[in-house]
Amino acid sequence: MLEGAFALLEERARLGEARLTDLAVNTGLSKSTVHRLLSQLSALGAVEQYGGRYHMGSTIARMIPSRHHHLLSRASDLPLRQLTAATGATVCVVAPSATGLTVVHGIPGAASELFPFLRGQTLPPDSAADVVFGAFAPPAEPAPGYSTAQWKRRLNRARERGAEVHEYEGDARHVCLATPVHASSGRVVAAVGVGVPDTRRLPAVVATAQRTARTLGANLQRMHRARRF
Repeated sequence: MLEGAFALLEERARLGEARLTDLAVNTGLSKSTVHRLLSQLSALGAVEQYGGRYHMGSTIARMIPSRHHHLLSRASDLPLRQLTAATGATVCVVAPSATGLTVVHGIPGAASELFPFLRGQTLPPDSAADVVFGAFAPPAEPAPGYSTAQWKRRLNRARERGAEVHEYEGDARHVCLATPVHASSGRVVAAVGVGVPDTRRLPAVVATAQRTARTLGANLQRMHRARRF
């Protein structure tokens, strides 16, 4: 059983993301065996499923932080602490990983029960951070539940605003927002995320998050230059 589980993890890592059928064909295991092993791995957090495809789970992601994630965590610590002090919100920085978009560093504040932002947590495909990355990247498939036109409109709004605001309705109104962190080349390398339970100061929170993202981008550039010497 362990051999089959490791074979699935290795094949999923090679593909980046994979459907159950792909994993069965490429490993030589039956679909029923693959389904059983994936269910067990999902329960352990070793894999996660989105849109019928399996990604690396948060448990493994926390065990193998990349060099870029390590630098990003260091560069973001002070800016994130200043952001949560200024807003009282739960904040994080998110970056791409083998699992999708992963929380690299997070600091709890208000709304942490709704937006825990735990290190290694993989965000869903239609998260505010996912929209931010999509807004500044080449065209890609829309997130599940969106038509191409709907997804394009959402990306365009985020690009024009320089941030994505995702509203939730429940017992109280909550908002999750994200704003991009740019490299010197202009490429988006991360996103600053903020979970806030009160929308009355939303414009000010968006502006503060954008300043944090610029500071984080500058910190990353200095750290990369320092590593060259």
